Amino acid sequence: MIKNTPISFYIIMSVLAVIAMVIDNEWLTLLTKPSIIPALLIYYFSSDKKYVSPVLLTILFVYFVSDTIALLQFQNFDIYLMLIDFIPYLLLVKVVIEDAVHLKFKMNECMFASICFLFLVLVMFFVIGTLSVTYQEYIPIIIGYGFVLAVYVSTSLYVYLITNSDFAMYILIASVFGLIADIIYTIINMVFYVKALTYIEFVLQIISYFYIIAYFLKRDVNFEITAKEELL
Repeated sequence: MIKNTPISFYIIMSVLAVIAMVIDNEWLTLLTKPSIIPALLIYYFSSDKKYVSPVLLTILFVYFVSDTIALLQFQNFDIYLMLIDFIPYLLLVKVVIEDAVHLKFKMNECMFASICFLFLVLVMFFVIGTLSVTYQEYIPIIIGYGFVLAVYVSTSLYVYLITNSDFAMYILIASVFGLIADIIYTIINMVFYVKALTYIEFVLQIISYFYIIAYFLKRDVNFEITAKEELL
């Protein structure tokens, strides 16, 4: 029961944060949004996991800082916020690549992941093509995001196709949700604004946080067993 308390708190805060966005209540937003990541962090520390991942702690810290800065609504801070949010993706790419290189290479799965990568790169260039002249300065950042996200999703897919494990499924879900959330963010901020999309983007982002936690909780034990089987 105690172990489930942080998750219950996370769900409650997430729901209230969405409600705060819908009704445009600033005080409720300030109360709920900063509580989401700490709730997940408490859940992580209250688990039976003995090893604490410094990579995960860094990811959560950066996301917390980014979310806090976003709440403060600084003027002309979008580029810096995007650069801050880029750090967790680099760390996640590093981790999933480490997972992939420890597995026995399989051509079919690699081909499927490569097709996924190429498709996502095409999506990136399509999104860039929709940008107006006003946002041309963002193109290098979007290209960087696009390639890193494509590697993140396709590598997560590759690991899942080979291992068919829970931990690989969790990071695949997190990567896909993060990808969709960032595409929506780009659309609503640089192409056309639809308020309903901001709710979807936020929900996808906070769900991805949960699955990142779930991935790190399962990864060490499950990956060690699966990798040994694949290397035989």
